Amino acid sequence: MKDNVLIDPSAKIGAGCVIGPNVSIGKDCVIGDGVRIVGSVVMDGCTMGNYSRLAGSILGWSSKLGKWSRVENSAVLGEDVEVKDEVYVNGAIVLPHKEVKASVY
Repeated sequence: MKDNVLIDPSAKIGAGCVIGPNVSIGKDCVIGDGVRIVGSVVMDGCTMGNYSRLAGSILGWSSKLGKWSRVENSAVLGEDVEVKDEVYVNGAIVLPHKEVKASVY
């Protein structure tokens, strides 16, 4: 963990994660192994797959980020958004209750 990190006690953090600086993780989140989070907000009930990356972005309530996925550059994912495995989301705004199956460059 690096500077300015807030993690709810109910969140589960996997092994080998690098979190921070400037990160907030909400309640009941599940963060997989080897995840990297920097300058981002993870809202309540989110799941991040192993080795995913969240940088400078917002992951909305109950959203799911697949294994080896990347969300960067001020991307905002609404409530209940699912990003499939190995998908790259670059600066996109995704409306609630959607599924992202292909990369957004």
